[in-house]
Amino acid sequence: MEKLKNFGADLKYAFHVICHPLDGFWDLKHEKRGRAYISVLFLVMYVITSILNKQFNNYTFNEFKVFPEDINIVGTFVTTALVVVIWVAANWGLTTLFDGEGSMKDVFLYTGYSMLPLVLSQIALIPLTNILTVNEATIVTLVTVLGYGWSAILLYTGTMTTHQYSGGKTFIIILAILLGMVIIVFISILFFFLVQEIWNFIYTIYRELELRR
Repeated sequence: MEKLKNFGADLKYAFHVICHPLDGFWDLKHEKRGRAYISVLFLVMYVITSILNKQFNNYTFNEFKVFPEDINIVGTFVTTALVVVIWVAANWGLTTLFDGEGSMKDVFLYTGYSMLPLVLSQIALIPLTNILTVNEATIVTLVTVLGYGWSAILLYTGTMTTHQYSGGKTFIIILAILLGMVIIVFISILFFFLVQEIWNFIYTIYRELELRR
């Protein structure tokens, strides 16, 4: 019962964070109000609601209704996890170089909490897309933009508050983080192909030696 009560309090605080981001993110770090399991929960809920949207949104607003075979649950989980890991790594690495005050855990915490509006918007879209017509598509667009926009503002505010940057510096740092993420992905792909080529080379030599015995 005590654990359930604590969970309720932590969940309630998450709504306080998204409604009062400056105070919320400050307390998240300095007052130790953040909970890692809440961040994980919101990230998992984001993946689940994304999959539910693809599955249950009305076909008028949902291309996956036409091509249901394109719904990939494992791929969605892996992609989301990789994006979060790369964001956290690039964020922490760059902000450490530019006098950022947040730890890797702090970055993960505010990233997870920032996903809540996006989760809520995706939950709302399931019934909306099934009762609205094409002529009312503006409402669907509005809810979608609101979810993404609110989460983006929270990520911006979380970065600014956690690392103690000014507004302008935060904007520049976020651009640098996004560039850093692209570089990390590019280097990872190059590394993967390099390892693949080395393996193919070693395997070819092995096969040649086997044939000459």
